[in-house]
Amino acid sequence: MRRWERGKYDTIHMMFGKPIPITDRIFQIQTVGARVTIVVDDGGVLLVDAGLPGSRGAISRGLDALNVSLEQVRCVVITHAHPDHAGGLAEVVEGQDIAVAAHRLDADVIEGREPPPNPVQYRLASKLADPLHAKLMGSPARVTHRLDDGDAIPFAADIRTVHLPGHTDGSIALYLPTERAIIVGDALQYKLKFVRKLGLPSPVFTRNLEQAARSLERLLDLDFDLICFSHFPPMRSNPRAALRTLLERVRPDQAIGRTDKSSAAGSRECANG
Repeated sequence: MRRWERGKYDTIHMMFGKPIPITDRIFQIQTVGARVTIVVDDGGVLLVDAGLPGSRGAISRGLDALNVSLEQVRCVVITHAHPDHAGGLAEVVEGQDIAVAAHRLDADVIEGREPPPNPVQYRLASKLADPLHAKLMGSPARVTHRLDDGDAIPFAADIRTVHLPGHTDGSIALYLPTERAIIVGDALQYKLKFVRKLGLPSPVFTRNLEQAARSLERLLDLDFDLICFSHFPPMRSNPRAALRTLLERVRPDQAIGRTDKSSAAGSRECANG
C-alpha cells in the first residue's frame, strides 16, 4: 500500500472516490451523502459506513487508489441506520463474503425487519421527506454481527464499539487505541463558523438530543487525540479537551457539579445546539 504524508490535504481529494489521508492506516472517501472511513492493515480492509445507494463506485475507486480492492474488504461497520450511512451497504457487500456489523438496536432497520424511521425531526419537513426516505435506505442487507457497547469488531480485536445513543438508538463510535483515534459517525459535528468548532449532532436529524449529549460523556474515558467525522474533516487539535468543554457547556450539572437550576439552563442550551 502506498504511503501518504500525514496531514496533507488537497482539494482534489474531496472529489468522489479520492482517498483523504488521515493517518498511515486511516483514510476517508467522499461518497454520495457522507464520508466512508477506511482502515487498512495487513489483514485486509475495514469500511466504516457505506454512503447512500450508488456509492459503491466511489468506494471502489478509492480502494483502488490505495492499491487495495473491494475483494479485500473483510468487514463493514455501520455507525447508525440513516440512509447516508447504510443506504449503500447492500450494493457494497453484494457478491462478497464480507462481515457486516452494527449495533443491535439499529440492526433490524438495516436488515429491513423494521421500517426505517424518518430521521428528520421537524414535523412538516419529515412529512415532505417521507416518500424519498424509504428509497434512500436502499435494499436491506444482513447484519452478521450485532454489537453492544465495548464489543470488539470482527475486523480487529483492538477496535472497540462505543454505544452513543441519541442520534439514533443504535448509534456507535469506534475506538482505535493504537491510532489514538475515534470514528464518531454523526454523534458529533465539526462545523465551520469562522473557525471549526466541535458541536453536538444536528438537532434536525437527531432523535433525542439530550440523550446524545449524555452518551458523549463515555468518550471522555478514552485516550484519543484524533476524531474522524462523517461530514467534516478530522479534528486533530486537542479534541478530548474540546469535547470536555462542549459537555461542560451543554451539561453543566454533570460536568462541573452545578445545581438543578444550572442543569435546566444547560438542557435549554443543548436543545438550541
